[in-house]
Amino acid sequence: MFGASTWRVRPDKHFTFGRAKTCDAVLPNDDRGVSRNAGSFEWRAGSWWLGNASASSMLYLSGDLGFRADIPPGMALPLQQWHAKVRLDGILDSYTLRIRLPDLDDEDDSDEDDDVTATAAAVEVVPERTVTSTKLRAPLNDADRLVLAARFEEYLTWKHSGRAAPRSAREAAERIGWQPHTVSKRCENIRNRYVRIGVPGLRGPRALEELAALLISTGELTTDDLRRLPPPETAAAVQIGALSPPALRPPAVPDSPATRPPAPDTTATNPPAS
Repeated sequence: MFGASTWRVRPDKHFTFGRAKTCDAVLPNDDRGVSRNAGSFEWRAGSWWLGNASASSMLYLSGDLGFRADIPPGMALPLQQWHAKVRLDGILDSYTLRIRLPDLDDEDDSDEDDDVTATAAAVEVVPERTVTSTKLRAPLNDADRLVLAARFEEYLTWKHSGRAAPRSAREAAERIGWQPHTVSKRCENIRNRYVRIGVPGLRGPRALEELAALLISTGELTTDDLRRLPPPETAAAVQIGALSPPALRPPAVPDSPATRPPAPDTTATNPPAS
């Protein structure tokens, strides 16, 4: 939490936050890692919803009971805990909105029913002539997409059960027949490209998870990229050097009188008929 500005939001109000001066909660305009229209709160279907209006930045929601959710661009999530925090990561800083839902509070707070209190920064509004840096894209070549598909395959396939996680460099290397250090260097290079153009949140222990969320939520990496991966058994054969065994086998010889083995001689064991 930073600053001390507070807003009371009624169910008929659509509350927005971002860099744009038209937003209800205006965030620093010189932090180009924050979207002009980052997100919103709105009442629908009997609940307050937090929506991510950004083109490529994530919102991070955490509740007072330990609930945590990452909300990709274009997605929305209902708020079901009476105290929650929403974090946005910019280039210059991270920004937190605190939300209170009195109707979910166990205490009697009838005079504030259907209110949301969001605490954010009081910032200076300056003319907007900048473009959100996260709308820029770092070009990906075929080798980049092959490595990313191998590393983030669990995120891209509906057959995976459980929580998706990036493959390690060693596992991804085994999947595509590369060396682990080559996979690691390639992923680091891709991450650095996005960092250089100002995409936030790509450092630290969750850098790979954030990179996966960014690439998939923005459509840079799709299920079509899974077609670049070799079949699992082919990848394993490449790793152990056993690929192409059919080329090493003796060629098949057609059955013909010239190649058929001679019949056994039975004249010595069967006397001639009298």
